[in-house]
Amino acid sequence: MEDRTEKLVEKLVENQDAIERLIDKIIMLEKTGAIDTLADLASFVKVAEDTLSDEIIKKNAELVANLGLISAKFTSDNALRLIDAVGDAICRCDKEPEPVGVTGLLKALNDPDVKYALGFLINVAKALGKALRERA
Repeated sequence: MEDRTEKLVEKLVENQDAIERLIDKIIMLEKTGAIDTLADLASFVKVAEDTLSDEIIKKNAELVANLGLISAKFTSDNALRLIDAVGDAICRCDKEPEPVGVTGLLKALNDPDVKYALGFLINVAKALGKALRERA
């Protein structure tokens, strides 16, 4: 038993600087609450590892890669302007929509803002149709 203790003490002395840095990091993680987050993350990873098959992991990896591609498209200048405009338009709608018949639709077509938005939607519909045909 003394031999093991001596070897342990020797290792502690040899690695004193590294051990002190490690203790400082553990204290910092504890003070910031990050240690609990790390423990939760480790538990989540373990559960995921135990329950996910290789096939599911592969499909999820593909999904993440595809989300990255989609994310890049949705952060383009045009997409960001559109998202901003849609959000702004929704915030400006301060009353509930009313049902609109054919007459109301024809009247709305005289509004320059409606015309502009419809022109945009037609452009999107054309591009979407083309993209869908290319993927078929």
